[in-house]
Amino acid sequence: MIKKLSLYTFALLGAVVLFSSCKKEYESVQMLDDTKIADYLAKNNIAALPDPAKSGYFYAVTQPAGGGTPAAEYKDADSVRYNIVGKSMINGTVYGSSAVIRNLGMPVGYTGMATKGGGFMGLPVAAISDVIKKLRPGGSARIFVPSYLAFGKNGYPAAKIPSNEVIELNISTYSEKQSVLDQQHISSFLTANSLTALKDESGVHYIVTTSGTGTDPINVNTDVEIKYTLKMLDGTTADSGQFTAAPKSLVMGMTKMLVKFTKGAKFRLFIPSVLGYGNTANSSGSIPANSILDFDVEIINVTN
Repeated sequence: MIKKLSLYTFALLGAVVLFSSCKKEYESVQMLDDTKIADYLAKNNIAALPDPAKSGYFYAVTQPAGGGTPAAEYKDADSVRYNIVGKSMINGTVYGSSAVIRNLGMPVGYTGMATKGGGFMGLPVAAISDVIKKLRPGGSARIFVPSYLAFGKNGYPAAKIPSNEVIELNISTYSEKQSVLDQQHISSFLTANSLTALKDESGVHYIVTTSGTGTDPINVNTDVEIKYTLKMLDGTTADSGQFTAAPKSLVMGMTKMLVKFTKGAKFRLFIPSVLGYGNTANSSGSIPANSILDFDVEIINVTN
């Protein structure tokens, strides 16, 4: 009995020592991070404020709102269009950013939740939604996130984020409607790739490579056999194949454009997200929310 008690006591003492050691390690990391942030802010004359809830992050509103009449500050249920860049606070190394070919967009309350498409690089960051709610459309901010609220002692090797790295997040929100941002993304892509496209009244841009030779007109109920490849503006192929369907059953941008062509036509479409999958990703996740759809299309057959 004495032996068993001694072993139990020894094990308990060991656990207490281990817990105390881990707690001290956490506290020392927390103190180091807090000191790093305080020193960085002072050295760079950044007037940042601490999280009111005292979780550990600091933030600086660099622009409260865009031009024009300021709207009210964002609330959880409001939809926000924004981009985010995450980098090392110490040396400025950029670790990740939202794609320049599309903006993020979701309810403000989701922006800090990785499970809802928010957060940063799969990491939930409550500070993102907290700080966005201090902005108005068109506003921007910087957030300084200590490592213990970010990737911790393990870092993120896949993104080359080292252990105990303090992360700076730069957030920019947009006052423009999604349809306006879509047109900006398309125009930037066309210019960067020296492409000349026509713009349909719907907002779809298109390039005709082969005119159709068919005589049967296409309407929204026509059975149209098409061969297609769908890419994102970063060149990633999201889908390809061949199928027959009525234009009315397809994404709105495709519906509006197929009726303008005939059998044999080959063309490229740049469909704004508002005429594509909108602010939700497709079911497989291969097409992110707010994506411009870059289609190469050939009309194989038409049946009325």
